[in-house]
Amino acid sequence: MKDVLGLINLMNEQDDLSTLTRNRCVGAVPFAGRYRMVDFALSNMSNSGIQKVMLLANDKADSLLEHVGDGHHWGLDTTAEGGVTVLSPSHLAKDMRGDLFHLYSHLDVLKNCTETYVLLAPSSVIYHMNFENMIDYHLGNDADMTILYKHLTEMDRHAHIGHAYSLEMNEQGRVVCVTPTYHALPSLKPQNIDLDTMVIKRSLLIELIEQSMMLGSERYLKEVIWSHLADIHVQGYANHGYVAIMDSIDSYYAHSMHLLQPHGWHEFMINHESVYTRHEEELETAYHDQALIRNSFIAHGCSIEGYVENSILFPGVKVNRGVSIKNSIVMHQCAIEANAYLDHVILDKQVVVEQGAILRGEFAHPIVAEKRVEISQ
Repeated sequence: MKDVLGLINLMNEQDDLSTLTRNRCVGAVPFAGRYRMVDFALSNMSNSGIQKVMLLANDKADSLLEHVGDGHHWGLDTTAEGGVTVLSPSHLAKDMRGDLFHLYSHLDVLKNCTETYVLLAPSSVIYHMNFENMIDYHLGNDADMTILYKHLTEMDRHAHIGHAYSLEMNEQGRVVCVTPTYHALPSLKPQNIDLDTMVIKRSLLIELIEQSMMLGSERYLKEVIWSHLADIHVQGYANHGYVAIMDSIDSYYAHSMHLLQPHGWHEFMINHESVYTRHEEELETAYHDQALIRNSFIAHGCSIEGYVENSILFPGVKVNRGVSIKNSIVMHQCAIEANAYLDHVILDKQVVVEQGAILRGEFAHPIVAEKRVEISQ
C-alpha cells in the first residue's frame, strides 16, 4: 500500500500508568514478556504493506525512538521514501495539551508527502489488524474517514477501559453520535468502543487541522472529527479479534494477567508470529534443581531457582533460592534475592528486591516498583 502513510500518534496517550510512564511514553512500556506496546502498531502497518511510517512523538519518547530506530526490525523499507520518520514536538507543542497543535507544527511535512491516504493509529491499543481490508471497506463506502472500533459484550469481561469514546452507528454503519465513557466495563452494557485508529484522506486531514487551528476551539484531532459528524461521512469498521486498551495500571495489569489464562493466551497468540520487535541477543534460560514454575511466561536469559506461579518474567530476571513470585510482572534484569515474596506486583526494569522482602498487592491495586530501585524488608 504505497499510497498510504502510516502515522502513529503518541500525543493522545492516557498517561495513567503510574511510575511505568514517569520517564517513558506508553508506547515504550514492555508487554507480554518480550514486546513494547508500539510493536503492535508497527507490525500491523508493516504486515499491511505500509512502508512509510511517521511517529508523532511526545516529550517522553526517547527510549521508544531508540527501540524503533529506522524501522528495519519491523520489515519497513528503510530505503528511499520508506522507514520511520519522527515528528518531534516543538518547544511550543511541549507546553500544549493534545495532538492538534503538534500536527499543525508539522503541516509542511504532511503537505510534502505524496500518499493519498493516512492510516492513523495509537501505540497504546494492542490488536492484530490487516489494514488493507479496512482501507478497502473505507473506499467501498465512499466515506470521508473510517474509524476502527471494538464491539464489547458481556463476554469481554477482561476488558478494562479507563478513557474511551462509545460510538453510535446507524444501520449503514455510519457514526452518528459519540459519547465519552469511563471505565467502560462490558458488564454494564454492550457498546462500540473507539480504538483511536482511522483512515482518512491526507488532504482532508490537512484541511481539518488548518480550519481547527484558525478557530482555536479544540485541542485534539478526535474532538475536531466528533464536532463534524453532521458534515463529514465517518464510517465504523469493526475489529473482531483480540484488543487491549492500555490506559491505566489497572488495565495494564488485567490484560497481562489475562494472557496467562488458556483462552487469553490463545486469543493473543492468533497471528502472534507476525508481531515483530527489536532483535536482541537471546541467552539461554537456566532452570535450577530447586525451580518450580506454574502457568507462567519466562523469557530468555532468566535464572530461576525459586517458585514462580501465574507470572510474566521478562529477559534477564534472576530469581534466587527460596523466592516465591505469584501473580506478578517482573521486567528486564530484575534481581529477586533469597527468600523474598512477591504477590500482585509489577517491577519495572532492573529492580532489586533484597533478601526476605515481602511485597503483597491486590488484583485491583498491584504494587508498582519504579525502575532501578532497591526494595528492602
